[in-house]
Amino acid sequence: MPPPPRPMSTPPQSPRNSSPRETTVVVCINVLPLVFSRASLTESCPWHVEWSTSSYGLFLRNIVSKQGYKPMFIGCPEVYIPKSDEQSVRMLLLHSFNCIPVFLDTTVAHRHFQGFCKGVLWPIFHNVVDVYNSAELKLDDFTEMSPSTPVQVQPAPPDPGVWLPPASWNPASQDKCWSEYCHVNRLFAKKVIENWQPGSVIWIHDYPLLVLASYLLRKLRGGGALALFMHVPFPSSEIFRTLTVRTELLRAMLCANHIGFLVFEHARHFLTACKRLLGLDYRTSHTGMLAVEYNGRLVLITCSHCGTELNHMRDLLGKLDSDARAVALQSSFAPLLTEGDPRRKKYILASVDRLEGLCGVPLKLRAFDRFLSMYPMRRKDTVLVQFGISLDCRPNDYHRTQQYVEKFVAEINRRWGAPSNPVVIYEERVHMQAQERMVLWRLGHVFLDTCVRGGLSMLPFEFLAAHHQHPDDDPGVVVVSEFACYSRILNGALLVNPWKADDVVAALVKAVEMPPYEMHSRFALNFKFLLDNPVSDWGGRMLADIEKAGMPALPSSPNADGTGDMVEVGFGFDYRVVQFSPGFAALCVDDTVRAYAIASRRLLVFDYGGTLSWTQCVMDDGAPMYLYHDGPAGRAVVDPEARLASVRKRDGQVRTPVSIETKASLELLCHDPCNVVVVWSNGRRVELEHEFGSIAGLHLISDSGYFLRKADSLAWESLYADSADDFAWKHQVTNVVKTYVSRTNGSFVIENDTSVTFDYHSSDPEYGEMQAAELYEQLSHVLKVRCRGDTENGLTERSSRKTR
Repeated sequence: MPPPPRPMSTPPQSPRNSSPRETTVVVCINVLPLVFSRASLTESCPWHVEWSTSSYGLFLRNIVSKQGYKPMFIGCPEVYIPKSDEQSVRMLLLHSFNCIPVFLDTTVAHRHFQGFCKGVLWPIFHNVVDVYNSAELKLDDFTEMSPSTPVQVQPAPPDPGVWLPPASWNPASQDKCWSEYCHVNRLFAKKVIENWQPGSVIWIHDYPLLVLASYLLRKLRGGGALALFMHVPFPSSEIFRTLTVRTELLRAMLCANHIGFLVFEHARHFLTACKRLLGLDYRTSHTGMLAVEYNGRLVLITCSHCGTELNHMRDLLGKLDSDARAVALQSSFAPLLTEGDPRRKKYILASVDRLEGLCGVPLKLRAFDRFLSMYPMRRKDTVLVQFGISLDCRPNDYHRTQQYVEKFVAEINRRWGAPSNPVVIYEERVHMQAQERMVLWRLGHVFLDTCVRGGLSMLPFEFLAAHHQHPDDDPGVVVVSEFACYSRILNGALLVNPWKADDVVAALVKAVEMPPYEMHSRFALNFKFLLDNPVSDWGGRMLADIEKAGMPALPSSPNADGTGDMVEVGFGFDYRVVQFSPGFAALCVDDTVRAYAIASRRLLVFDYGGTLSWTQCVMDDGAPMYLYHDGPAGRAVVDPEARLASVRKRDGQVRTPVSIETKASLELLCHDPCNVVVVWSNGRRVELEHEFGSIAGLHLISDSGYFLRKADSLAWESLYADSADDFAWKHQVTNVVKTYVSRTNGSFVIENDTSVTFDYHSSDPEYGEMQAAELYEQLSHVLKVRCRGDTENGLTERSSRKTR
């Protein structure tokens, strides 16, 4: 028997005290937004650290910059820190940047990031099912896995001083990295608990930390606000279900009080996965946010895309002339400009993309090649400036994309350009600083993105900010893939399907030939979003929603009046916090035993399926059809066991026989003259007789209360004896239900003595509910019969009882 649920205990207290005017926001991210470089030997710390100027780093720094919030970052350094340097780096990050580092061993970090995050979650979350191509697929080595194999203790490998080289992992090997993924999340949870303060907000970011909320909830016991924000898309339920740990991930995510997505499309996929895999419904809460009801509590869902911080962009633009890298890049574009003329000599299509298949750079080059082929007059005045960012993961994908890009660039320049006048300027870099990107955006006429599937990207916002500083020039045109997240919010952008080259060509033609008035109008539409949604304001709104969703900490024992709102149940990833309505009190076994001992009359009612007998989610393969019929004229089956073997149980489950120990306990209770013992079931009379008919003094109720067999009798009597048992409706109703079964895959009909049930428990949840609702209306209004629906258990039932 599982242990009784535990009341929620008080969350652990932190020795630190925060300012009463500030709320500490603990931002949990996989990699800290910091840049590390080796310091000189004269400095106390062997590492020099500064804030990152990447688009992602700037986003993280600004989301908690609103007044009243104090950020604290917890994450891993981007470089490997030797054991000897960890203490000095830890102190430097804490005092200078308010960051808490999580140091990982090279093997653990490799299997967590390269293995599970990038090898498994990254393709799946971008709706890619890579079965065999990402890495070599091998059979398991059972020699290594066998417990009988002698274990040879080998010395630990020497500290390499750097991260392990990138490697491609096949999603079929996801079970090999799952333990490291969980281990890293536990390390993060430990750091969060050590630095957590009462009233703090914990904000988890992105897919590397999906199970962190589950570990934190066990320690915090519901205290404070716990949120998760996804930077990447969420896959469709059919793709997500290919994960071996799909339910573990969903349950862990639902341990958060608030989950944020960039766009509703991602949230819709998440909600559908919750519906199909966990059977959870969603609704709109009183706050206007979507809400998933999970174990009695509401998990709020927000769909909101952020912009960028314009003030920071203006500062970067004002310092371009003093930045050596920006000046060098700008001088390299001199041949593309006419000296003394501020207007462009050529139309510059500007792009910065990671070299991976999802970014669609080969598709972009293919479309640009067709553009130059169809419009020869544009070969002299249009140039594509493409920067490719090297990947530090998934090398198979990286090298394949790199080869395509280099091949296409060379061929396009050979076809349409000249050595001194290329039509594609391509450069691959490991990093590209924000100052360099701003130079490119300011000179670019068109921002071009043809990603196949994309998550959070700040690059188009940088492009808009760069052009807003120069109102005399053309403001620039944004041409983006309709699969990019920001395509939903930039209403002035030209949307394209990157798979359709002619679609991209048409957009490029429109962009370079767009009249000034349309160009300014489209730019104004796009820029309005940036004005209304700077990162700081967006972060403030998100944090306000997160604080509203936070659950209050509860005492370690029920209230004085014996009531409580939440209890914690389960172990591992089945751990969850169950919230009950006010007035709920967990059953106290000791109080129940004392009340039983002093009572002179006791009524004990036991449910059959799921209580006295376990149920198994297996189908009865011996039954040729889902429909079970009695013999002619309702003749009883001679062998009850044969009859039971052919019955399809409710919910598609098969009950196991009642154990000898359970029957002995029932007999012991029935021997006590103070007890009235009843076994209740929605099943048939013959089933109850087969299991419990030999127990003296036991009352049996079948068919959900229609028939009763008293303890002193072998005959069954109807509890509705005052009305005639008219079952003439059964044939007509059964035919109607069979029609719906034939068009609802996975459903079946259960015909009992007193009822006909349409069971759609195993069908598609949404379609099954639609069919059940239609069947309910048809039976209620057309056939004029009484029926009931149970959407939670996937049932629509028509019975002969007047009470239904």
